[in-house]
Amino acid sequence: MTTGGLRAALLGRYRGVSVLCVVVALNSFGMGAIAPVLPLFLEQEYEVSAAEVGIAVGLFGFGRLVTSLPAGYLAQRYGRKSVLGLGAAINVAGAAMVSVSFSYAWLAGWRFVSGFGGSIFLTVATIYLRDEATPATRGRLLSLQELSILAGQILGPLLGGYLGDIFGLRIPLYAQAVLMAVSMGVIVFALPESRWREGQSPSPQPSSTRREGASSAEGGRSASQRSAAGGEGASSAGGEEDFEGRQRGAMWRLMLSPAFIFVGMFALMIVANRQGARLSVMPLFGRAKGFEPSDLGLWISVTHFPQFFTTIASGYLSDRFGRKTPIIPSIALMCLGIAAFIWAGNLWQLLLSGVLLGLGEGLGSPAGTVFFADIAPPGMEGVTIGLLRTFGGVGTIAGALVFGAIADVAGFSWSLWIDAAILAASGIGLVLFVRETYRARRG
Repeated sequence: MTTGGLRAALLGRYRGVSVLCVVVALNSFGMGAIAPVLPLFLEQEYEVSAAEVGIAVGLFGFGRLVTSLPAGYLAQRYGRKSVLGLGAAINVAGAAMVSVSFSYAWLAGWRFVSGFGGSIFLTVATIYLRDEATPATRGRLLSLQELSILAGQILGPLLGGYLGDIFGLRIPLYAQAVLMAVSMGVIVFALPESRWREGQSPSPQPSSTRREGASSAEGGRSASQRSAAGGEGASSAGGEEDFEGRQRGAMWRLMLSPAFIFVGMFALMIVANRQGARLSVMPLFGRAKGFEPSDLGLWISVTHFPQFFTTIASGYLSDRFGRKTPIIPSIALMCLGIAAFIWAGNLWQLLLSGVLLGLGEGLGSPAGTVFFADIAPPGMEGVTIGLLRTFGGVGTIAGALVFGAIADVAGFSWSLWIDAAILAASGIGLVLFVRETYRARRG
């Protein structure tokens, strides 16, 4: 594609996608800016214990468990842009209050609020990209959210560390609030509503552009029903009840399907591995091995660079060869990364484990999102994506609690080996028991 053609695509057909990626990157940039300084700020400013630091840092992720499904429902009912703006506004309010905190309880409480907004924001961003994609482009477009987040995670800590060194540890907290406020402004003034809303019929009965033919047939049946019943209002009410009944039935069938169960477990384990193993157990194990905090910080940063490129590859592989294609390479690389960490005895072996973990997560994380986008019942896309995010919320909490408890009882190595075994089982179960949802036609 020429430069002019790319510019036309970004400003035309994919204008909303381009703006949303900027919004997500700014939001992630703000969160990344406080990552290297928030624990230090809490310890220096309020003289709290390491456990209390962990609680304040982790409270941000709790909102994902309880707000993802309501966010999907609200986006389904009221449109994507308005709920995306609501999430951003809550996030900005929480970040602003954190930046002016005067006590540990105040900061922890507003981190909790900010996490609610962040969860709403990211859930609806996924739904928005799902709206803008076709089955043939869904893998690549949905992977753009992960890429935008990674861009912020790579650049944000560099900005936050620099500002903290030069101007003090509170300044990055202000920077986060400013970046999130800019993100909200872009949503309000530049982001168009997704095609799901633009393509809606003015009729109050829910519909989507992808079901126009079915809606026409339904309209024909409704007309005959109105004639037989002799009352337009009664027929309309009956039609709405039938529609809602079909949606409830479709959602129950989805939740009892192998795709929902196995893809949900795989998505849960991706997050549990990240939050419970990589960000909780592994740093403690690394310190016990004798690695310095700077070594562990470098190890965490190293995971993001290869993850950026395999996230791009995951979208392409999903669209070109089928949704299952990235799954086995993903779990193989992540299990190798876990094994490399367990056996790591020097810095280079430690960094190798980070590269392998990043490569694997980059391949696997978008795959679960694309699967859920494929199996969403018509008219229930928002709720389905919300359920996916809820699986991630469970993984956030369960990963840290379960793998941490295993490490306390049986040791760090056992905790990580069990993590690898469950992760591998979830991926293999998906490949064996879930039917392929899309494969590109070959001409």
